[in-house]
Amino acid sequence: MVGNGSSLKDFDFNFLKDKEWIGCTLGFRHWEELGFYPTHYVNVDLVVCEYQLEKIKDMIINNKCKTFLLTSHIIQFWNEILNYKNVYYIEQLKSFKNCPFQLLYDWCSGSSAACYGICMGANTINLLGMDCNYIEFIHECEKQSNGTLKIIKQPINNPNYYYPTYQRVGDLYNVPNTDRIHKKSWHDLNNLSKRINNNIIIKNYNTSDKLDNIFNRYVLNDIKSL
Repeated sequence: MVGNGSSLKDFDFNFLKDKEWIGCTLGFRHWEELGFYPTHYVNVDLVVCEYQLEKIKDMIINNKCKTFLLTSHIIQFWNEILNYKNVYYIEQLKSFKNCPFQLLYDWCSGSSAACYGICMGANTINLLGMDCNYIEFIHECEKQSNGTLKIIKQPINNPNYYYPTYQRVGDLYNVPNTDRIHKKSWHDLNNLSKRINNNIIIKNYNTSDKLDNIFNRYVLNDIKSL
């Protein structure tokens, strides 16, 4: 499960080229440059799904990933998405009896990606780039009247992401709400993994210690020994 945190700044993404992996949200800006995409794509952020609709449409129409997990909020902006049977919606999965998503009470795209992996039968979940150490308001953003944030100046050294132009001028996005949403969702993920199958192992390959009270942490480069 590959997030977009700054801990991946020096990571060699070519390692993932022949692996089955899940990528999230605006990661497609880097994948375009790499020339390859994740096996599965997850974006359950209402704002990002709406304002990055054309990029998401491109990935779906051109089969750049095998499956997609999105928010059903996107349907109101692109009804034809219902014709694609490899697109799933978090609201739909949360309604299914005995689905792990029913136990994910709070969620972000990262924890949803990990839960999605569990739904697909993974017994080991390797987390990369899930730093959970957001700077809530960077200098280059401006709060909008509806509570979202907008990038008004190109960040030079964005502390939240490994990819220099992950966020760009004009981007709209939600306040991260690290403690209220992200950390709670990772607690939920850990709890549900134990409730549905005590043999599920979740490993956090990271330099950030923000999730140390939830998951065991490993050196990032050790992932290459798998």
